[in-house]
Amino acid sequence: MQYPVPFSQRLPSTEWQPLPIVRIPGLTLWAWFRPNHLPAGVLISFPADVVPAEPAAFPFSLADLIVSVGASLHQFQAVSLFGTEWQPAAVYAPFLNHPIPAVIAGGRPEVSIGLLDEALMIPVPVAYPMDGHNYLPEADHSSGYSDFPNDAELYDDDGMPDDGDLTSGSMYDRIEASWKSSLQLERQMAGLRQKLASTLASLGKLDRDLGPDERLAAERDDRDAWQDARRWLRDLSAKCHREIKAFDIGMTSGAGKRNLMEQTFQQVIQPRLPCDDLETHRREFETYRKDMVNLQRAMQSAQQAATQNGTARAQRVLNTIGRKIRERRAKMREPIGGVNMDKSVRRKK
Repeated sequence: MQYPVPFSQRLPSTEWQPLPIVRIPGLTLWAWFRPNHLPAGVLISFPADVVPAEPAAFPFSLADLIVSVGASLHQFQAVSLFGTEWQPAAVYAPFLNHPIPAVIAGGRPEVSIGLLDEALMIPVPVAYPMDGHNYLPEADHSSGYSDFPNDAELYDDDGMPDDGDLTSGSMYDRIEASWKSSLQLERQMAGLRQKLASTLASLGKLDRDLGPDERLAAERDDRDAWQDARRWLRDLSAKCHREIKAFDIGMTSGAGKRNLMEQTFQQVIQPRLPCDDLETHRREFETYRKDMVNLQRAMQSAQQAATQNGTARAQRVLNTIGRKIRERRAKMREPIGGVNMDKSVRRKK
């Protein structure tokens, strides 16, 4: 089996390059490595003969693309499908082995993938997805890969190398990888923080009493549903505010450990200075990265809950009441903003 060139060794492309899909012999896409807007990633374009004639999923998954560009799945950071909004790895991870969906209306047949740009110490065969599972391809003794362990042996559940017997050089590399991953998570969470702030404002606007027309048209079940929706709005507003505060003044901010971690990285890790506490620094940086991952997941959970159980729930209740207002006005033959001429104005005899 022909293994792709490791992504860490790829130089910025000057023209489109053919990208064979490892799992599907004969299938070739086009790739542009390290474009100007994505120096740690790749832009993949689907030829016209690959795009299905009818709206249907593609025969390959995002995991197939990541493997084919010479990266391991733990390097996956974010993806943008067909020019849509970027999705972080924590959100898209459950769909890595699913077929890529059809191109959306008005979208471009392109996929942008952000990767963790880390140099691999040794060539490592990656685990190829097949039917929702991972398997290791048969060893090719002629290529010299058979003596190396697979990803499952090298990396833990969080996508970082297992401890094993770490040399001083590998410790520096691991700390650097943890710090770069933390910086990428920080940039992603900055965007999440803006979304949470916007959602928090929307929740605050929806948390109100029913208007006069709404009270007249609403039935008892509608009023009870609105009070229940308001309780959800207040609870979710508190949760969004708590996650925003955790990002602004928590351990990932200047008030927490971030400045200390950055100072340690710049003064000790980056210049590779001899250090007796290297193992301690390694644990601190990996703990910091895991805390960042947990915070990102909490922010995503708050955003999703606020949308589904907050704004969506409140809008459903208001839409139901609004429909009853229109039905009531139609029944009373009252034009919107007008006066009921039939019952409000009568001729005296």
